[in-house]
Amino acid sequence: MSLDRLGLDYVDMWMMHWPGPCWESKTRQSKESDGCDNRVEEDNDTLWSRAKPGMQRDEIASARAETWRAMEDAYRSGKTRSIAVSNFTIQHLQTLKQTATLWPPAVNQIELHPYYPQKELVEYCNHEGIVVQAYASLGGQDGTKAKWKKLGGKLLESPPVIEASNNLSCGRRTITPGQVLLRWALQSNVAIIPKTICPVRMRENANLFDFELSDDVMDAISKLGDDVDEEEGRICWRTEPLRMLNFD
Repeated sequence: MSLDRLGLDYVDMWMMHWPGPCWESKTRQSKESDGCDNRVEEDNDTLWSRAKPGMQRDEIASARAETWRAMEDAYRSGKTRSIAVSNFTIQHLQTLKQTATLWPPAVNQIELHPYYPQKELVEYCNHEGIVVQAYASLGGQDGTKAKWKKLGGKLLESPPVIEASNNLSCGRRTITPGQVLLRWALQSNVAIIPKTICPVRMRENANLFDFELSDDVMDAISKLGDDVDEEEGRICWRTEPLRMLNFD
């Protein structure tokens, strides 16, 4: 039915976007003038009680496995050329592998940037032959003023990124801070999908292959996350109660 609506015989990739449950209702939240997130905290039992049927805490791994089986069938029937996952942790991937008949997923699309490099997950994916694709390479859109202040500032305004932008720019060629961050990801062997609706930005985001970052610049940008706690470094999915993905 989806292919009919798209007017296609197949899609290039079908991705399981989220390893967690769908909710019956949203978590209550408010947002004060300082931009701080004030979610009402819930204990795990209360939180998972709001998951839709078949997606309770002791069922969610089976739900993912069932979804993956349907995706495998779609691949075998030619409805998709590849199947992939998004936001999966090492644990989620290891559990899925136990029941999968097609492995590995083509891609694991995850939040990844200098404040949240997810090194262990990237290493695992590389070992399994899974392409890591980064979203929020520039820091994403969910950061509040309080969040950026705690992290030490926006990535696009961080000293090593600005310094690299200035040093690489010469004559008619300007290397923007955004291009520096995207190039950092590419040189970290990570695919990127920067989001924009602006044609100028689209051209800028694609124009990354006539310059390189030195080892010193790569190290300086990578060190932005050295003193950042994992939960603090996670910027996206700010209002999602399971944003840290700490479930089976």
